[in-house]
Amino acid sequence: MRLLTQWLLTSLAISLSSLAAHAADYPDKPIRFIVPYAAGGGTDAVARLMAIRLTPILGQSIVVENRPGASSNIGTEMVARAPADGYTVLVTAPNFSTSEALYAKPGWRTEDFAPVIHLTRHANVLVATPGSQLTTFKQFVDRAKSSGPVLSYGTPGVASAAHLALELVKIKLGLPVEHIGYKGSAPLKTDLLGGHVPLGVDGLSGQMEVIKSGKVRALAVLGPKRSVFAPEIPSLGDFGILDIDGTGWYGALVPVATPPAVVAKLHAAFQTVLRDPEVRERMAVIGVEPAGGTPEQFKQYLLAERDKWSGVIRAANIKAE
Repeated sequence: MRLLTQWLLTSLAISLSSLAAHAADYPDKPIRFIVPYAAGGGTDAVARLMAIRLTPILGQSIVVENRPGASSNIGTEMVARAPADGYTVLVTAPNFSTSEALYAKPGWRTEDFAPVIHLTRHANVLVATPGSQLTTFKQFVDRAKSSGPVLSYGTPGVASAAHLALELVKIKLGLPVEHIGYKGSAPLKTDLLGGHVPLGVDGLSGQMEVIKSGKVRALAVLGPKRSVFAPEIPSLGDFGILDIDGTGWYGALVPVATPPAVVAKLHAAFQTVLRDPEVRERMAVIGVEPAGGTPEQFKQYLLAERDKWSGVIRAANIKAE
């Protein structure tokens, strides 16, 4: 028995020594950022900006690979099953917090990942067309609760962050409005400008141009605080609604068994990039704010987001398409 115990302790010491050596040498080869969405979107833009800025800090090249499909589940599962060595990093968005509620077997769970950092946050906004004759959020609520025709609103897709944010508003305020899911922001914007749908919810960055041109009117940012990029647009908090937060996000995660020292080294590098004034300027162009914080804070945020949106999905009986 004593020999067995000694062998186990020796094996553990060797294993810990190996992990420490790995962390000290990390990274000694190129790193992959897996983006579970198509190229050209917001997640992709943030991932590529991070990759460019992290390369000189970490001393290794970073390759961004787009692995879209199954509402981000293909790329996400790929990272969950990758070696836990810090060389495969998931850069993802709010779908990460909804897939477990939408799919019976998405192929992964939140617990399969070690959060590295909450990279950015961005506002979702409710807009109305001139033809709707709605100019304020209060008018929208009053009209939705009236005995008139049921209002409809469009979003970039079923179970998108924009869809779930307005569904949460609908549940909390008891609004009988109907959802129309589009295949992305572009067709939604086309129908808004054409007057085919009276209301829309989308990321502020995707609607900013048409808001500023007056082609649509912003009724409210779907969160408790106004956006720093459009402080003139009221928030839900301005109407006394402080318990609804439909803020979108981007973040980085690695497989759960990744050595803590490697996670810490990645986290520190990301933090350095997020503090760079030029990076913050670049982020402002695409309508996102740097977030940051510790891996543990990001973990708690992700668990809270999963619980919140799972409840909305169940209450609204939302089904994956």
